[in-house]
Amino acid sequence: MIPAIEASRAISFHRKDAIVVSTSSACRDWNMVSERRNLDVDLTDCMDRAPAVGLGLALAQPERKVLVLDCDATLRTDLGGLATVGETNPHNMVHFVFDDANHLSTDGLPIRGLDNLNLMSLAEGAGYSKRYEFDNLEELFIGLEEVMVQEGPVFVLVKVFRDADEPPFPERSMAESWGLVRQTLISDSRGDVASSYLR
Repeated sequence: MIPAIEASRAISFHRKDAIVVSTSSACRDWNMVSERRNLDVDLTDCMDRAPAVGLGLALAQPERKVLVLDCDATLRTDLGGLATVGETNPHNMVHFVFDDANHLSTDGLPIRGLDNLNLMSLAEGAGYSKRYEFDNLEELFIGLEEVMVQEGPVFVLVKVFRDADEPPFPERSMAESWGLVRQTLISDSRGDVASSYLR
């Protein structure tokens, strides 16, 4: 098992200029380690919609990698999102799901039936082009080099455990995170246009 915060640090190391959509306990961890908060969408109000939001961003920004940091408990509430992502086939999307061994994302309460779900098989059946599973930090860190260059959609199941004292949710609102990401993308787009005139 991998400490959840360390899994987030490994992803942060490999992210480059990717947009990151995070939710539930993954959002708590990501808020502590991300170095590009201007490209982070914090889903604190609609936690089960991370795959849908990531898909929308991946389609709107086809030249930029989009990473979705999801949790097993939130994914369970909208498994249909896997099918939508698989059918739409976004080449630039990586869907991480943190499989929480000690259920701290739900206050230590196991969700009935969750342990019976084979999320890797569900992702394969939904049409994700590549699927990976990690339960060792070193293997995750090394494996992310391959994950990040694959044609998506890519599904990555990460077996994690959490400390009893979880980090707090981000202080900024979901709307504030959206606004900052939007401004960053607009600014980057204008920079691309300006550089094309200079060539």
